[in-house]
Amino acid sequence: MNARGRSGDEPVNWVPIAGLTELGRALLGDRRGDRDVIPEHVRDRVTALAEQWAAHGFTAETVHAWKDLNPAAAAHLKAHGISPAALQRHTVVTPTGRLTLWQAVNSGALSAAEAVNELQAAGPPEPAARPSTPAPAAPRPAPALFSHPEAALDPDTGDRRERSTPHHTPFQT
Repeated sequence: MNARGRSGDEPVNWVPIAGLTELGRALLGDRRGDRDVIPEHVRDRVTALAEQWAAHGFTAETVHAWKDLNPAAAAHLKAHGISPAALQRHTVVTPTGRLTLWQAVNSGALSAAEAVNELQAAGPPEPAARPSTPAPAAPRPAPALFSHPEAALDPDTGDRRERSTPHHTPFQT
Protein backbone atom coordinates (compact mmCIF):
# COMPACT_ATOMS: atom_id res chain seq x y z
CA MET A 1 0.00 0.00 0.00
CA ASN A 2 1.29 3.43 -0.73
CA ALA A 3 0.26 6.69 0.89
CA ARG A 4 -1.37 8.05 -2.26
CA GLY A 5 -3.78 5.15 -2.57
CA ARG A 6 -3.06 4.63 -6.26
CA SER A 7 -5.65 2.38 -7.84
CA GLY A 8 -4.72 -0.68 -9.86
CA ASP A 9 -5.96 0.98 -13.05
CA GLU A 10 -3.74 4.04 -12.68
CA PRO A 11 -0.59 3.77 -14.84
CA VAL A 12 2.80 3.68 -13.16
CA ASN A 13 4.98 6.71 -13.81
CA TRP A 14 8.63 5.76 -14.17
CA VAL A 15 11.39 8.19 -13.28
CA PRO A 16 15.16 7.95 -13.81
CA ILE A 17 17.30 6.83 -10.89
CA ALA A 18 19.81 9.46 -11.93
CA GLY A 19 17.35 12.04 -10.54
CA LEU A 20 17.91 10.75 -6.98
CA THR A 21 20.54 12.21 -4.71
CA GLU A 22 23.69 10.19 -4.11
CA LEU A 23 22.38 9.27 -0.67
CA GLY A 24 19.07 8.20 -2.20
CA ARG A 25 20.86 5.94 -4.68
CA ALA A 26 22.89 4.45 -1.83
CA LEU A 27 19.70 3.70 0.12
CA LEU A 28 18.10 2.21 -2.94
CA GLY A 29 21.09 -0.03 -3.39
CA ASP A 30 21.54 1.12 -6.96
CA ARG A 31 24.14 -1.07 -8.59
CA ARG A 32 25.44 0.64 -11.68
CA GLY A 33 23.83 -0.80 -14.77
CA ASP A 34 21.27 -2.80 -12.79
CA ARG A 35 18.36 -0.56 -13.74
CA ASP A 36 17.90 3.04 -14.75
CA VAL A 37 14.28 3.80 -13.80
CA ILE A 38 12.05 3.25 -10.77
CA PRO A 39 8.37 3.93 -10.10
CA GLU A 40 7.64 7.50 -9.07
CA HIS A 41 6.16 6.47 -5.71
CA VAL A 42 9.38 4.59 -4.88
CA ARG A 43 11.40 7.70 -5.73
CA ASP A 44 9.22 9.73 -3.37
CA ARG A 45 9.74 7.29 -0.48
CA VAL A 46 13.48 6.99 -1.08
CA THR A 47 13.84 10.78 -1.28
CA ALA A 48 12.03 11.24 2.06
CA LEU A 49 14.16 8.53 3.66
CA ALA A 50 17.37 10.08 2.27
CA GLU A 51 16.37 13.41 3.83
CA GLN A 52 15.96 11.70 7.22
CA TRP A 53 19.38 10.04 6.98
CA ALA A 54 21.01 13.29 5.86
CA ALA A 55 19.41 15.12 8.80
CA HIS A 56 21.20 12.65 11.11
CA GLY A 57 24.56 13.28 9.46
CA PHE A 58 24.83 10.23 7.21
CA THR A 59 26.26 10.32 3.70
CA ALA A 60 26.17 7.90 0.80
CA GLU A 61 29.48 6.47 2.04
CA THR A 62 28.43 6.04 5.68
CA VAL A 63 24.79 4.96 5.36
CA HIS A 64 25.36 1.56 3.79
CA ALA A 65 26.35 -0.23 7.01
CA TRP A 66 23.44 1.29 8.94
CA LYS A 67 20.60 1.46 6.44
CA ASP A 68 18.55 -1.38 7.96
CA LEU A 69 18.13 0.56 11.20
CA ASN A 70 16.04 3.61 11.98
CA PRO A 71 18.07 6.76 11.12
CA ALA A 72 17.73 8.22 14.65
CA ALA A 73 18.79 4.95 16.30
CA ALA A 74 21.74 4.57 13.93
CA ALA A 75 22.85 8.15 14.63
CA HIS A 76 22.63 7.58 18.41
CA LEU A 77 24.69 4.38 18.19
CA LYS A 78 27.26 5.94 15.87
CA ALA A 79 27.58 9.00 18.16
CA HIS A 80 28.57 6.64 20.99
CA GLY A 81 31.25 5.00 18.85
CA ILE A 82 29.37 1.78 18.33
CA SER A 83 29.88 0.00 15.03
CA PRO A 84 27.43 -2.29 13.25
CA ALA A 85 29.93 -5.12 13.75
CA ALA A 86 29.80 -4.63 17.53
CA LEU A 87 26.02 -4.81 17.40
CA GLN A 88 26.24 -8.07 15.46
CA ARG A 89 28.75 -9.65 17.90
CA HIS A 90 26.92 -8.90 21.16
CA THR A 91 23.80 -10.92 22.02
CA VAL A 92 21.05 -10.28 24.55
CA VAL A 93 18.13 -12.29 25.87
CA THR A 94 14.74 -10.73 25.16
CA PRO A 95 11.21 -12.03 25.73
CA THR A 96 11.28 -13.30 22.15
CA GLY A 97 14.57 -15.17 22.62
CA ARG A 98 18.28 -14.62 22.13
CA LEU A 99 19.06 -11.85 19.63
CA THR A 100 22.06 -9.87 18.50
CA LEU A 101 21.91 -6.23 19.57
CA TRP A 102 21.46 -5.37 15.88
CA GLN A 103 18.34 -7.55 15.69
CA ALA A 104 17.04 -6.25 19.01
CA VAL A 105 17.36 -2.59 17.97
CA ASN A 106 16.02 -3.27 14.49
CA SER A 107 12.96 -5.11 15.82
CA GLY A 108 12.28 -2.55 18.54
CA ALA A 109 12.95 -5.02 21.37
CA LEU A 110 15.65 -2.60 22.61
CA SER A 111 16.10 1.10 22.04
CA ALA A 112 19.39 2.50 20.78
CA ALA A 113 20.05 3.92 24.26
CA GLU A 114 19.49 0.49 25.83
CA ALA A 115 21.87 -1.04 23.28
CA VAL A 116 24.52 1.52 24.22
CA ASN A 117 24.03 0.64 27.91
CA GLU A 118 24.30 -3.10 27.12
CA LEU A 119 27.57 -2.64 25.28
CA GLN A 120 29.02 -0.33 27.94
CA ALA A 121 28.06 -2.82 30.67
CA ALA A 122 29.71 -5.64 28.70
CA GLY A 123 32.98 -3.71 28.64
CA PRO A 124 35.48 -3.58 25.83
CA PRO A 125 35.39 -6.49 23.45
CA GLU A 126 37.83 -9.26 24.20
CA PRO A 127 40.64 -9.45 21.69
CA ALA A 128 40.05 -12.17 19.20
CA ALA A 129 42.07 -15.23 20.03
CA ARG A 130 44.84 -15.94 17.60
CA PRO A 131 44.03 -18.86 15.42
CA SER A 132 46.14 -21.71 16.64
CA THR A 133 48.32 -23.46 14.14
CA PRO A 134 46.67 -26.79 13.52
CA ALA A 135 48.75 -29.89 13.99
CA PRO A 136 49.74 -31.48 10.72
CA ALA A 137 47.20 -34.01 9.64
CA ALA A 138 48.19 -37.64 9.65
CA PRO A 139 48.80 -38.92 6.16
CA ARG A 140 45.75 -40.60 4.74
CA PRO A 141 45.97 -43.59 2.47
CA ALA A 142 45.57 -42.77 -1.17
CA PRO A 143 42.06 -43.31 -2.45
CA ALA A 144 41.45 -46.41 -4.52
CA LEU A 145 41.19 -45.39 -8.13
CA PHE A 146 39.87 -48.69 -9.41
CA SER A 147 37.36 -51.02 -7.91
CA HIS A 148 39.29 -54.01 -9.32
CA PRO A 149 42.98 -53.25 -9.11
CA GLU A 150 44.02 -56.60 -10.59
CA ALA A 151 42.09 -55.93 -13.78
CA ALA A 152 43.51 -52.42 -13.95
CA LEU A 153 47.10 -53.70 -13.88
CA ASP A 154 46.74 -55.70 -17.09
CA PRO A 155 46.23 -53.13 -19.86
CA ASP A 156 47.00 -55.63 -22.62
CA THR A 157 43.78 -57.58 -22.21
CA GLY A 158 41.84 -57.11 -25.43
CA ASP A 159 38.28 -57.21 -24.13
CA ARG A 160 37.48 -54.35 -21.73
CA ARG A 161 34.61 -56.33 -20.23
CA GLU A 162 37.05 -58.98 -19.09
CA ARG A 163 39.37 -56.37 -17.53
CA SER A 164 36.59 -54.78 -15.50
CA THR A 165 35.06 -58.04 -14.25
CA PRO A 166 36.48 -59.34 -10.98
CA HIS A 167 37.75 -62.91 -11.10
CA HIS A 168 35.72 -64.12 -8.13
CA THR A 169 32.26 -63.41 -9.56
CA PRO A 170 29.93 -65.92 -11.19
CA PHE A 171 29.66 -63.68 -14.26
CA GLN A 172 32.89 -64.92 -15.80
CA THR A 173 32.60 -67.33 -18.67
